[in-house]
Amino acid sequence: MRRIIAILAFPLIALLASCHVFLGPEPDTEPRAVLRSLWNDFNEIHAYIDIRMSNNPNFESWDAVYEYYDNRLLNRIQAGSPSGDRVGAYLFEACRDMIGELMDPHVSLFAPGGNFFWGKSDESQKREEQWFSLAVVREYLQDEGFKRGIFFTFGIFNKPYDTIGYIHIASFIDSEKLEQPDWAEEIDGIMEFFQSHGDDIKAIVIDIRNNSGGSGQLAEYIAARFTSVQQNYMKTSVKNGPGRNQFSSPMTFRVKPEGTRFTKHIALLTNKGTVSAAEWFAMALRTQRHVRHVGTPTRGAFSPKIARPMINGWYYTISAFMVTDMNGTCFEGKGLSPDAEFIFKGSTEENETTTDPVDVQLISVLEEVLKWVNP
Repeated sequence: MRRIIAILAFPLIALLASCHVFLGPEPDTEPRAVLRSLWNDFNEIHAYIDIRMSNNPNFESWDAVYEYYDNRLLNRIQAGSPSGDRVGAYLFEACRDMIGELMDPHVSLFAPGGNFFWGKSDESQKREEQWFSLAVVREYLQDEGFKRGIFFTFGIFNKPYDTIGYIHIASFIDSEKLEQPDWAEEIDGIMEFFQSHGDDIKAIVIDIRNNSGGSGQLAEYIAARFTSVQQNYMKTSVKNGPGRNQFSSPMTFRVKPEGTRFTKHIALLTNKGTVSAAEWFAMALRTQRHVRHVGTPTRGAFSPKIARPMINGWYYTISAFMVTDMNGTCFEGKGLSPDAEFIFKGSTEENETTTDPVDVQLISVLEEVLKWVNP
């Protein structure tokens, strides 16, 4: 009997031992260990760590960033003794500021108690975003334009620009939580509106200033309405190893004509508030010969963001995809720029106040478009 019990017990002991090996030890969740783990995740997973650090005015490398914030965290914990960092305030601050050094709008941090962080905006972006006001734009449109769906504003400009149509796309968000989840389908009705005016409309301004992105699939769906020929426009590769150049084989994206379309002259208007999926939209349309990119450069944040857990139960998002055009050029951190002759800036007065606000960028675009339709 004892022999039988011993035989039965041996597999059980072996199983328990193997479970211990499989699960491994509990992770170290002391503040400095958590900071180190987060830093290492970004070191191995972020697709643009070197590109982002090359634009950092404070640090020469991602290693230097870690050394600084690890020392800062240690000093603050010691200064706060004997309680240390019991509620995680010092740790959250160190993690937030460390990943904030990347200036990546796809990077964020979420912790219990409502603590969260989104990627930082620089001063030039804030300034350009302030140049744009949809309320001001609508003053230039006949009957102040129309709304369709939840993100479209469109219409025809007042004289002397009444041969030019206008569409502003505020976002490419795709979510079942939205009041109108199929909002993008409204683009075909807008195209029919312009078609109903026949030859009177010779060009359209597609305005994606301050478009914060969303779904690349929706961006491509809408871009198809302004496409005359099918074109490959973008390649993406996911980070699949810890080395700087370890990426998967690239996937190619293409845009092709679909739905009710407008393929006359198009001015694609962007600014530094044009980001993420809105930049995919711009990349797609820049492949079309009848589209000219005008305004100022986009933000330069192309990767889809992915969410990952931290070892202490917090969450972060990260840019894990390398995105390039079909020539292999990466625009991360610098954005897509119009040709030099089509770079139109807004107001240069930071504290300008006026009772008659003017969209300087838009007027510059309209004057240029008139040259296209009336050579």
